[in-house]
Amino acid sequence: MSEVVRDTVVPLYIQIAGDIKSKIERKEILANSRIPTELELSSAYGVSRITIRKALELLVDEEILVRKQRIGTFVSDKKISRSLNSFMGFSQSCELEGSRPGTKFLSAELVKAMPSDIKYLRLQEDDKVIRMRRLRYCNDVPVVLEENHFPKKFAYLLAEDLNRSLHQILRDHGIELSSGSKTIGVCYATREEAEWLEIKEHDALILSKDIAYDAVGDPIYSGKEIINADRYEYKILTNSMVREE
Repeated sequence: MSEVVRDTVVPLYIQIAGDIKSKIERKEILANSRIPTELELSSAYGVSRITIRKALELLVDEEILVRKQRIGTFVSDKKISRSLNSFMGFSQSCELEGSRPGTKFLSAELVKAMPSDIKYLRLQEDDKVIRMRRLRYCNDVPVVLEENHFPKKFAYLLAEDLNRSLHQILRDHGIELSSGSKTIGVCYATREEAEWLEIKEHDALILSKDIAYDAVGDPIYSGKEIINADRYEYKILTNSMVREE
C-alpha cells in the first residue's frame, strides 16, 4: 500500500480513499474483488481502524465499494442502466454501456395459460402459451433471470437460437416492439434464483413485471425479470417538477 502524507491539510482518510480509488482505476484491484479487512488496511497504511472505516465509508457513498453483510467489502462492478423513458431490451442497454451482453437459454415449453396470461395477452380460457426462461449476462456476469410468456401463435420462436437477443429475433420475423408497461417491485431470492444469479438465498432483488406491445397495440408477451440490484439500475428522466403546497 502507498504511504500517507501526515504533514498536509488533506485528511488521512481522504488520502487513503483516493489511493484505493486510484488502484481500482488502474485495475490493480479488480471489479467484484474483495478488498482487505479494516485491520489489514490499518496495518498497511499505519493508521487507526477508525480512519480506515471513514475512508471506506466515503468510497461506499460514491458507489465505488459495496459492503456485503457477513462477507466483506467489495469493489463495485459498473451497473447497467436502463432508461424507463424508452422501450429498450437488455442486450441494447448493455451495449449502450459499452458492455457485452450474453444469454443462457434455460427452457421453453407449451403450457396452459395462467389467469394473468388470459388477462394481459387477451387469450381464451383454454389457450396455451409458450413459457420461456433465460438467464441474461453482462460481461459474463449473471444479472437477470427472465421468464416470458408468448401466445401460441409465436411457436416459431421454438425453432430459433434463443441465446440471441429476443427482440432481434422478433424483428427478424417482422415483429416490432414499440411500447410496453412495466411494474417494478422488490422480491427475495429463492434458492434456485440465488444459484443462477450467484448470490445468497433471501438477498433482495428487483422484480420487474412487463407487457410488450406491437405498433397497433396488440400484446406480444408478458413476463417478469428477477434482477440483481447490485449490477443493474433503472433511471427515469423527469421534464418538470411539481411542487406540492
